[in-house]
Amino acid sequence: MGGRIVIVGSGETAPTMVKVHRMLLDEAGDGARAMLDTPFGFQANADDRTEKVREYFAQSVGTPIEVARWRRRDEAVADRERTLALLGRASWAFAGPGSPSYALRQWQDTAVPGALVDVVGRGGTVVLGSAAAVTVGSYSIPVYEIYKVGDDPSWLAGMDLLGQLTGISAAVVPHYDNREGGRHDTRFCYLGEQRLEAMEATLPVDVGVLGVDEHTAVVIDIVSRSATVYGSGGLT
Repeated sequence: MGGRIVIVGSGETAPTMVKVHRMLLDEAGDGARAMLDTPFGFQANADDRTEKVREYFAQSVGTPIEVARWRRRDEAVADRERTLALLGRASWAFAGPGSPSYALRQWQDTAVPGALVDVVGRGGTVVLGSAAAVTVGSYSIPVYEIYKVGDDPSWLAGMDLLGQLTGISAAVVPHYDNREGGRHDTRFCYLGEQRLEAMEATLPVDVGVLGVDEHTAVVIDIVSRSATVYGSGGLT
């Protein structure tokens, strides 16, 4: 089994993903299981969210995980070194809900992206869901800034883990089939069709859009160069 990068469109800690997580963890090798807490690290209830994720994997999935603390890029040096050491011995790493733009600010120009690439490079599995999934492409949506704050639609530079590992240059869009808005179009990670089309037109010609529906996991095997879709939706 080669290294894998997994993109989850939503529900990465929901009952719908339990079987997928069990499969991925069973096949991930004997290394540590590490969860990066960065995407929600700015929230006042970050400790509670961390414990809920740990409980989900321990109780629902059946695998205890360790916390790779990286809530800010200026964490104490000892904490950062401890987290990088944990990622350095991990065969499975996970990050999920929160704010994509916040996560990018804390990860870019640090050792974290390289550590995640190394997990996959040595045959492990990296699972990125929701907010963390947005960061994986060459361009990223600042979801909160556009949808909640009202900033003009624009792209952020992504970590481009997808490009480094697969050669695919794309903006990754989870929550692709979201319908929470009812009459208001919240598809395409809450952008809606009009905004996504306008933003897509500003991408370089060699960059596409990779959409992953909610409660759906796309497992990309780096060695076999194949993608397998699990869950209730699809890959666009």
